[in-house]
Amino acid sequence: MTIHDELVLKLVEPDKWGKATGYVVTIVGSGNIQYMLEESFYWRGHYEAVMKTYVKMTPDVVVTNSSSGKITAIELESDINWDFAHSLRQIKKYKRNSKNFQDVVVIVPKKYERFAILYASQGFRVYLWKATRIWECRCGKSVESERTTKPKCPSCSSSELEFEGVKDVQFTPFEYAIDKMVG
Repeated sequence: MTIHDELVLKLVEPDKWGKATGYVVTIVGSGNIQYMLEESFYWRGHYEAVMKTYVKMTPDVVVTNSSSGKITAIELESDINWDFAHSLRQIKKYKRNSKNFQDVVVIVPKKYERFAILYASQGFRVYLWKATRIWECRCGKSVESERTTKPKCPSCSSSELEFEGVKDVQFTPFEYAIDKMVG
């Protein structure tokens, strides 16, 4: 299990029947949705048609609003091995493929909020996440931390902790002044 896995679970937060009840409902604006996880899509632009190839895209979550039919690709970025440029290239592929995705959303770690304006200026909706990690030591003590690195156990000073999950997960929209971006 990874922080990414836990965040996707919290984002969707399925009930006992698998229906999404998490923050994804707020992002899409409806509880009447269907979602797919790690679903691959293939796209062929002009260059790919000439080269007889396809571009493979696999958003973290693809949400279909059952009322409007609008399909949203959601890419959730972890704070482990953060790479803004790779992330931007990835979501730009989704945006170019407007046949499959009418909306593209990126969710980035709050600690990298300074990059959010760069996504927003490229036309993407941006959300921020923040969470407390829960680690368990082999001595049985649980340790909570917002940091990406493993903490040391306060009881036995061991650094042999195992990631157990997250708590206090917060997803918030990135607020920016659109008039400042245009002018």
